[in-house]
Amino acid sequence: MKRRWTIPAFALVLAGMTIASWGAGVSLTFKGGQFWPSDSVFREVYKGGTVFGGELAKPLTGGLHLWAGMEYFGKSGLLPVSEEVTKVRIIPVYLGLRCHFGKSAVRPYIGAAAAYFLFKEENPLGSVSESGFGYLGQAGLLVKVAGPVSLDLYGNYRACKLRTGVDPDPLEANIGGFSGGAGLVFRF
Repeated sequence: MKRRWTIPAFALVLAGMTIASWGAGVSLTFKGGQFWPSDSVFREVYKGGTVFGGELAKPLTGGLHLWAGMEYFGKSGLLPVSEEVTKVRIIPVYLGLRCHFGKSAVRPYIGAAAAYFLFKEENPLGSVSESGFGYLGQAGLLVKVAGPVSLDLYGNYRACKLRTGVDPDPLEANIGGFSGGAGLVFRF
């Protein structure tokens, strides 16, 4: 029951940040890219694929920004032995700090965030829904296009290990990995 409210609550917080900071340098980013899982079993089943999401950044002082976002990765694959279809969905929701460097039309940045990962996998063997905490680090370049619009070229690494079951030998899933892509940034 608690997990069902996590995403709507996060969306309300992001909306509140935007409304409270309107006209104060807040930026909204819509992004898309590619996800490459770091776990070999995960790679064997799902290979990797498209990831998309959104971010908000609010300047705090100098080049330091409060940074929040959410990404979505969903993919179908085949189980290794039975070759039955399996589906996965991973949604990291994150909040952290990002540091922007310089004031030119091309500005590098780095950021670190705490993340809450929502995970769901469904196949003929059953369904697993888990969630847990991890972290996300990101680096990129903001390239000014025109007026308040910029292009964000980014790469990030996320890490999260989830445990399922309460047996003496619980299953462990590493759902982290690398992603990279581009986003369209609107500054208000």
